[in-house]
Amino acid sequence: MSDIRVEKLVFDGSDFKFNVAYKAYSEAFDGADDERRESLNEAITKLHGEEISYPEFYDALNKGDQAHRFHRSQINTSRKFAYRAAERKAERIKRHK
Repeated sequence: MSDIRVEKLVFDGSDFKFNVAYKAYSEAFDGADDERRESLNEAITKLHGEEISYPEFYDALNKGDQAHRFHRSQINTSRKFAYRAAERKAERIKRHK
């Protein structure tokens, strides 16, 4: 085992997506051994240099860990009139069962 400790990298002035990725990197870095830390440093450096995409970064980050995936949530909306009509209908059905 080597005597050299792998240090956590620090980046300034980045966008929101990179800051979220850096937070995930930081959490993974804190509980990792030196070999894993080197691979994490390489992945975050490539992401900062735009050599890899965010999904590729998260794949490198999640080797053997829980998955962090980019996904979009769908928000269903309705107008107030439609919402109230649906609520009245649900109450009618519930009342007559």
